[in-house]
Amino acid sequence: MTRARRRPRLRLAGTLALAIALASCVPPERELVLARDYEIDTVMGEIQERGHIIIGIAQDAYPLGYVDHNNEAQGFTVALGRKIADILGVEARFISGPSEELLELPKRDLADVTFPAITIRGPLVRKYAFTDPYFISHQRLLTPGSGSEQVSVEDLAGQSVCSLAPEETGTALDVLDENIEVLEADPQSCLRLLQRDRVAALTGPDYLLAGLRDGDKDSLMVTGEQLTTEALGAVVERGASAWVDFVNGVLFLAEQEGDWQAAYRETLQDALGPRDLPTMTLEEAAALYPAGV
Repeated sequence: MTRARRRPRLRLAGTLALAIALASCVPPERELVLARDYEIDTVMGEIQERGHIIIGIAQDAYPLGYVDHNNEAQGFTVALGRKIADILGVEARFISGPSEELLELPKRDLADVTFPAITIRGPLVRKYAFTDPYFISHQRLLTPGSGSEQVSVEDLAGQSVCSLAPEETGTALDVLDENIEVLEADPQSCLRLLQRDRVAALTGPDYLLAGLRDGDKDSLMVTGEQLTTEALGAVVERGASAWVDFVNGVLFLAEQEGDWQAAYRETLQDALGPRDLPTMTLEEAAALYPAGV
């Protein structure tokens, strides 16, 4: 269920500078220049004047973002947030909360940018200002195993599965196969059911399955076909188009300079395999789950 992918379209506002390097007989290369001083009447300038940026991370999406036992922010989205702060030359300050709450924080002027673990879809795009996707998730399976063998939905016929898939965007396995019994519970309860052989598998967003696997990497694996394609984007204050462009530019630079890949390798690659920054645009992401969903 993956879509054709292409290089991202950067929507560069007037506040973003493009340095054009010219070489004889060589097509000009465009370099995105973001690390500079911004006018005070821009969001970037306000943050630089303040000296710090407030970044919201989801407490319900380990290992995308979390607060560790030392009260330190860690995870994939934390690395992306620090990249934004570094380019602006300011301190990164992190706050955490449920993903649904993170959607509202920029509107309430309680955060400059947040990283909710919520699928971009038509109704939300009309209400909140999303960036282009920073991560593409797929609904898959978490099952016992540690090798390269794959478990399919068909293999689960006659067995029970615990589902963590969002109601709005997930695929119901008992619809795919009426012989599968689907249970619903919170992530930790689902994991305990799997560990006690009460269910044959868990199903849900692959990043969430990767996090649940962390405590038992030798005997659990993320497996199966990609049942959905769901894009996650950062959220900023609605109407701040230049700020959206800036964050999109940072994501692009994070890929070009290897920061996105380094953060992914450290948090998710062991469970999910190699990936790159999504090239799906916001418009393409929203079209996956339109108003009727």
